[in-house]
Amino acid sequence: MTVKNVGRLVLLAAPFYLLTCANPNFGAYFNTYYNIQQLVKRIEKLEREGDTLRLKSKYDSLEVKAAYLIKYYPNSKYLPDAIFYLGLAFSRKGQYEKAAKKFQEFLRYFPAHPLAKRARIELARVYALDPRFRHKVLDALGDVRTNEAYYWLAYANFKSGDYGAASRYLDSISGLKPGDPLYKRYLLLGVDIYLKAGKFDKAEEFLNRYLSLELKPSERKIAEEKRGDILASIGKHEEALKVYSSIDLPPNSEDAGRVSFKMARLHLLLGDTSSALKELEKVTRSTADEKWKAMLLIGRIKILKGDFNGAAVEFDRVYKNAPGRWKDEASRIKLVLDEWIRLKARKKPEDLYRKAEILYFHLGKTPEAESLWTYIADSLKNTKFAPRALYALVYLNLTRGDTEKAIRFKQRLKDEHPESDIYPLVGRLLGI
Repeated sequence: MTVKNVGRLVLLAAPFYLLTCANPNFGAYFNTYYNIQQLVKRIEKLEREGDTLRLKSKYDSLEVKAAYLIKYYPNSKYLPDAIFYLGLAFSRKGQYEKAAKKFQEFLRYFPAHPLAKRARIELARVYALDPRFRHKVLDALGDVRTNEAYYWLAYANFKSGDYGAASRYLDSISGLKPGDPLYKRYLLLGVDIYLKAGKFDKAEEFLNRYLSLELKPSERKIAEEKRGDILASIGKHEEALKVYSSIDLPPNSEDAGRVSFKMARLHLLLGDTSSALKELEKVTRSTADEKWKAMLLIGRIKILKGDFNGAAVEFDRVYKNAPGRWKDEASRIKLVLDEWIRLKARKKPEDLYRKAEILYFHLGKTPEAESLWTYIADSLKNTKFAPRALYALVYLNLTRGDTEKAIRFKQRLKDEHPESDIYPLVGRLLGI
């Protein structure tokens, strides 16, 4: 190296040397941000490859490094980046509320930052994946209308049950190529949306496009599950069961639980309650989101079989262990079931009438409820519950579509209980 080149090198290095001397922490600060950048690149690569096993530790590391930069270098020019990447770490770890707060903070203080557009998409993703906030996806995106923005709008509307809006947003996605990171997810979402919208040919087309790609074994399994979904949707239940049962999934995994739940529903449609219960038990041992729904369904099946104590045990499991809405639903059913068990052996008119109400409105056992109301109307005519029972029989037969029988019970109510204040209600019920 010449003296001249050495001189240039000294001049270039001098500012950095002086800065590190003035601030001994500068090297650590710069390394922290550099490490964050490198970590994000590795995460993006692993996400493209679908390497979920190695990703969790990377998300944890990203959270630690971003939080460190925010805490120890709050005046850094890289503070916006650190806030964004902390939100990203929370988002990828499923901590959606914490992620949303970080992205909101980023957009509030740094709306013109180069990462702002991506922050809006990431905030939309968080809202789309959290059922509490799906209605906020459109607002989160602002004026951003990229293919990924349309994807999360389609996803949010699909999950909210608005399949028409989901289809329109999906149709707005354009120019995607097979190599695009979004392409596979777009095709799979299309299968789901078009199935729910009743566009089976379109769903089949999207699935075939997906199958034409170079797929990993795990992606092939997803495709087979979608094939089963299409068969189930067009009424080919037995064929769908064969497809689902052929998918080799790790026992007790989220995927295994989800597929078992689909199989259980098909067995119920085919009238095979025993096979349905076996599949539902598998779901309860899995990590699938459907596990609580499966427990509630097991409880309802046991009710239909007359095993009220067994049903109570299932609802109690959900009530004690499940989150949020599942706990609330289990609590409502459990209260009714507990009341039924208390009333079961009682024979007073008021108890018999309440049992009929529970059987009909809560337990879905219409024949048993009808039998009890008929007994009250025929054998307990001198009680105040006889006209109520006749009114209930009018309602039951109207909902069944047997207007002629409903009118006969109305006439009995008029003839047998002319002073009852319930009779005018029957007229309004029948519309006469």
